[in-house]
Amino acid sequence: MKAKKYLTLLLALCFSIFLHIHESNAQYGQGYGQGGYGGGLGRSRIPQAGEGMQRKPESLDPEKMANEDTRWMIKKLKLTEEQIPKVENANINFAFKRLDFSEEVKKIVPPITEEVRAKIRTKALGIKEERDKEMKAILTEEQFQIYLKKKDNY
Repeated sequence: MKAKKYLTLLLALCFSIFLHIHESNAQYGQGYGQGGYGGGLGRSRIPQAGEGMQRKPESLDPEKMANEDTRWMIKKLKLTEEQIPKVENANINFAFKRLDFSEEVKKIVPPITEEVRAKIRTKALGIKEERDKEMKAILTEEQFQIYLKKKDNY
């Protein structure tokens, strides 16, 4: 009778340990729906929340970039009420050109030669120079000098 009691207790303990291990593995992608940190062993897995959604990284959102640039310029350059809409428009145009250029560069198929790198660099500098010309036409000479010194630091 005592042996039967110990055997039952031992089986219950083993079963409890097995369940604990199995649930832990499910949490880290080893069982159930292969969620958590892994994808299982070649099995199809259930997508996690938000996975597979096509979202623009915030750093590449042109409107957000333009708004940040404009806020910086209003604060640091002390823009007038007349300058603000012009600067906003210039910043939005620049942000979309920068995004378009970024998409263009992503389409380039490796290996990237030095010649291609030079073309990319030239085009990027051209976009920045175009923005600087536009800003020079909007800003006072003093504001423009501050803009040139600080634009890479904001």
